[in-house]
Amino acid sequence: MAELAPRPQRKGKNRRGPRLNTNQLEVIGTLAEPGLHGLLRDAAVWVCANDDEVHKLDTLCFGNLDGGPGTAAEVSSLIGVELCPGANAVRLGLEEAFFLAHALGILSVHAELPPPSSGEAAPRLDTEALWLRCMQARPDFPVMYLGYHHYRGKGWIPRTGLQYGADYVLYQKHPALAHSDYAVLVVPQFEARGPRLEWHDLQTANRLSAQVSKRLILLFVQCNGALETSSPKCLARFSVQERLMKRWVPESHRPV
Repeated sequence: MAELAPRPQRKGKNRRGPRLNTNQLEVIGTLAEPGLHGLLRDAAVWVCANDDEVHKLDTLCFGNLDGGPGTAAEVSSLIGVELCPGANAVRLGLEEAFFLAHALGILSVHAELPPPSSGEAAPRLDTEALWLRCMQARPDFPVMYLGYHHYRGKGWIPRTGLQYGADYVLYQKHPALAHSDYAVLVVPQFEARGPRLEWHDLQTANRLSAQVSKRLILLFVQCNGALETSSPKCLARFSVQERLMKRWVPESHRPV
């Protein structure tokens, strides 16, 4: 992406906890065996993880530690895996979970059975079934995942940008060490979700981004062919274009 690599805005506070391993491929390799297991519930996937796995997921910037031992025990009993001592529950967003399952292959996602389940273990979802479940939970999942996958593949750390009025915010370094540099709006160039993005929305998003020391990126998603999103294979038919938004101030751009 052109013009994308400013100096990261470092945070003043020192990070507490174990030292981060910056070799992400090494960390991913240690999670591949025996692999992670998660339960799909509503619009999130809950992963039962021990302290070491929680730290590794945090190192890779996946999920939030929103569940304690009680949630971990419930998840492990529903999916039929042994509960590790001191396990906690990590909540993954749909895009994060699908990336871990489909792109990295280190997560198995199980579907919660409707009551009464008669003690049956939650069945494991293959990639196609997980994709359909994610679409049922969020109709805009294909374009949102495409944006997430795009930036993860470029080495950025995308996190939810809800509190900044954006779809994502992008970090160069771990969020505990630096502030995010960019706010991203994912803009589909076809009828995929909600109303069209108007100039008023752009001005609002751009001004808000500037107020929180971020630059606004518009990620345009185009479909090259038939708009069929029933399978993750459709990702190959999408392409993206990025536009960096800047506020034009006439007084600053007048010729001398």
